Amino acid sequence: MRRLFLLCLLLFAGAAHAETPSLPWQKWDPALFDRAAREHKYILLHMAAVWCHWCHVMEGTTYRDPAIQKTILDKFIPVRVDQDADPELSYRYEDWGWPATIMLDKDGNEIFKRRGYLPPELFSKLLAAVIDDPSALPALTRGADVDPNAVALAPARRDELEALLLKGYDRAHGGFGDGQRFIQADTMEWALERGRDLKRNTDTATWKDVSTRTLAGARKIIDPVWGGMYQYSDKLDWSGPHFEKLLNIQRDALRSYVLAYEIGRDPADLAAAKDIARWLMDFMRADSGAFFTSQDADVSAAEHGDVFYAKTDAARRAGPQPPIDRHSYARENGWAIASLATLHDITGDTAQLAAAQRAYDWVLANRHAPNGGFGHSRAADDDTHLGDTLAMAEAALALYRSTAQRRYLADAEAFATVIARDHKAQGNGFMVRAPEPGAKGVLAKPVRQIDENVATVRLFNLLARATGKGAFRADAEHGMRYLISLADDGLVVPGALLADRELGREPAHVTIVGGKDDPEAQALYAAARTYPARYLRIEWLDRREGPLPQADVDYPEMPQAAAFACANGTCSLPVFTAAEVHRIVTKVDNR
Repeated sequence: MRRLFLLCLLLFAGAAHAETPSLPWQKWDPALFDRAAREHKYILLHMAAVWCHWCHVMEGTTYRDPAIQKTILDKFIPVRVDQDADPELSYRYEDWGWPATIMLDKDGNEIFKRRGYLPPELFSKLLAAVIDDPSALPALTRGADVDPNAVALAPARRDELEALLLKGYDRAHGGFGDGQRFIQADTMEWALERGRDLKRNTDTATWKDVSTRTLAGARKIIDPVWGGMYQYSDKLDWSGPHFEKLLNIQRDALRSYVLAYEIGRDPADLAAAKDIARWLMDFMRADSGAFFTSQDADVSAAEHGDVFYAKTDAARRAGPQPPIDRHSYARENGWAIASLATLHDITGDTAQLAAAQRAYDWVLANRHAPNGGFGHSRAADDDTHLGDTLAMAEAALALYRSTAQRRYLADAEAFATVIARDHKAQGNGFMVRAPEPGAKGVLAKPVRQIDENVATVRLFNLLARATGKGAFRADAEHGMRYLISLADDGLVVPGALLADRELGREPAHVTIVGGKDDPEAQALYAAARTYPARYLRIEWLDRREGPLPQADVDYPEMPQAAAFACANGTCSLPVFTAAEVHRIVTKVDNR
């Protein structure tokens, strides 16, 4: 019924406003505030997405209404921003969902914010209210006072966060909360890790249920024909998919299913991971090797996703298909690269690795800015964002794990150094980007995105372990202080639990000693990279390449290829077969 109502609404809107042109949307530019002052106008910011169904509805109804257009053009400068194209604005307003409607005064103060579709009648009233009384809304604040020396969660806070996380768990269907069902990678990783707690005498059954039931439910929102995971289900039993396919959803799902398979060896988890990657490989690659950004839910207003995605492969290909956003952003490419490299680690599929390496080289050639960071949509210093450089650093580390090629570790170090230089926020945490010179009002306040801060802390800590460089450890602690402030504010951030746990212990550590052209050493390394942990220090010592990046262990000369597992200053006896590698690493895995 909802789809039928929406179709009728769009058809009516199309007939009613067929002669009404679209608004003369402006591009986002800080100079618009000067124009707003000159023209005595406000700025109307419409945050939308290519794949966003209700964004299309609002643009076809509300923003096509002649009376609304007149009011906007008289009193506002209308600005439309594709949230995928502008990470800084997207993260600033991500809590407001898409479409997001924000009204700002000439000084950059927020007058009004509203999430979701606004029908013409309501929107007219809101415009009138803002014009009549443009008093700014109270700002949303986050961040408790934090002990500046604290770099770990208090034990009581860890227990509280775990309890709050479990409180929201749906024991009937999997997933969390009473709304949309989707995969969140940090939550799944925490559940998977806690379900296999190797050292603590804790009940793992609940956490195993969390990961098993949630991942089983999420398989229902994988496209059975083309592969790829839909954005989410609006029904608790995972039976109500919203059909858009986004790169971040594929990243989180691949991370989760690969780790689940490494731990439990359930073929259904491996099949799910392969199905997600199939869509990336078959539909989301440009001829250049770069990856696209997303695929819409619907073909058009007349053919919605629930109709299209019910078709067979042949029927889908016979007519129009949901459009693909063919922008190639550094961030989304980094996500795809790391995901495919991680999947290759368990499948050994060289096509997946080759696709990841080709995309990596494309991003280096086309998005690497002169300042050393990565531009989102172009290789320019003024387009660099934390998420893009971070995603490429994570991609480099993933490729290092997959290949043991030291150039990838060197790249990850270089990209992380840029993050520390350009994105470190005052006090704690890391900002999406520094505010533009002369930025006004709310735009003068740097944005710190939570998931990116989690990933940055984990990146710096793992680099510190792999390289022995203390500066990376200090940077990880700088980011951890921000995560502690969120936890002290009562926010449930599963990634904070992961980051906290990793900062407090050494990673599992495995080293292969032998020539990289030696088939026995290759088999040992292939086994090592499938060890079920993202937090893994993995190395391959081929003495022809010189010492390891952190030569903190003196490995003996061996008559044949061997694997060693080390931790806390001691190493296992060498093993010589792939079947023994996981056994020795598990013994030193200090979790």
